[in-house]
Amino acid sequence: MRVALGIVRLFPEGGLQRHCLDVARLLLDRGHQVTVFTSKNLCDLPDNLSLTLLPVRAFTNHGIDLAFARKFAAATAGRFDRIVGFNKLSGLDVLYCADPPVDVPRRALRHRFLPRHRVRLKLEAESFRPTSATHIIALTASLAETYRQYWQLDADRFTVIPPVIDSTRRRDDLRYPERRQALRAALHIPHGRSVWLWIGAKPHIKGLDRVLAAMVGQPDAFLLIVGVTATRGEGRTAAAKAQRLGIFDRVRFYGYCEDIPDFLAAADVLVHPARLDVTGQVLLESIINGLPVIASACCGFAGLVHAANAGIVLPEPFQQSALEAAVRRLQDARLVDLFSRNGIDYGRSVVPLDGMVVAADVIEHGPDLGVRSVQASAPRVAAAAAEAVSETASSAAP
Repeated sequence: MRVALGIVRLFPEGGLQRHCLDVARLLLDRGHQVTVFTSKNLCDLPDNLSLTLLPVRAFTNHGIDLAFARKFAAATAGRFDRIVGFNKLSGLDVLYCADPPVDVPRRALRHRFLPRHRVRLKLEAESFRPTSATHIIALTASLAETYRQYWQLDADRFTVIPPVIDSTRRRDDLRYPERRQALRAALHIPHGRSVWLWIGAKPHIKGLDRVLAAMVGQPDAFLLIVGVTATRGEGRTAAAKAQRLGIFDRVRFYGYCEDIPDFLAAADVLVHPARLDVTGQVLLESIINGLPVIASACCGFAGLVHAANAGIVLPEPFQQSALEAAVRRLQDARLVDLFSRNGIDYGRSVVPLDGMVVAADVIEHGPDLGVRSVQASAPRVAAAAAEAVSETASSAAP
């Protein structure tokens, strides 16, 4: 089968980009011809994967998205057996959906007339309008339900895939004290400090400013920041904020790293007070590696924190005082140890679920097989996770 995968940009820091390439590898291993279309590529690609660059120019991100969608539709029409988008594009058979709806919550009237909003809603409608035949792969049940209600769609337009557990990032063996101390020494972390960890590529959306503010009241806290540097983009803004708050000497920026399990083992708590996170893959990876979590209820996988009893979920709407109270609670070594053991036990009880396999099944054979794949993959754990996520989303709703 000839498969086209479309994604506006490919870069190694992005979770969506990693998912795109993981699906491409699975389809290649199954003997299919796979071509990835993108406007810009910074990733190492699998062998036998074809790449077609569709360069676009525009003054805005939504202009780039629209220009790429048009080029992608023209380049793939009539040439492929399956056309898959990892962004909201045109002419798709399948959309791998990792973003919330453009107009949820409903925007004020003045915002709806802005070019950015109109373009993004137009691209969303390409896949979600009731007359479209595009099948939607959703990362969480709550995300699928939000789209279903907004666009008035039948449930069979969606396949919700289970969480992805990357076997290379399941390293709870690193949590032993001797290993942790060695990792801290390698990172030059002062002895006896409380080590917080923040991981992400979008500091404002993932709440890094909230973490920095919370550090002011915790003079012994030491923060490891993975995913951005102190000299570029939003990372530079975060570094400037740390300077203004007088905590820069207790903050380390590591940029993009592959050795995430080492950071998870070295830290005492993952602090993830995101403003928006459809899933929050880092929450799941932290839990199964024994790192207690503090996360916003708006994160799609916040329900897994509840299910594992492996951390603290901050209620919505967010309050800085709630975050500061949570980090104070985790000064209790007994509570930290309880959350850590619970997370490791939860991870060991979970049959490795691989949402990428289910996504590849849907692309290869259609949604019915994808549903059967989900049902066959650890139904007890998958059902519990979906129920917990749904409960969190409901409790966070206004």
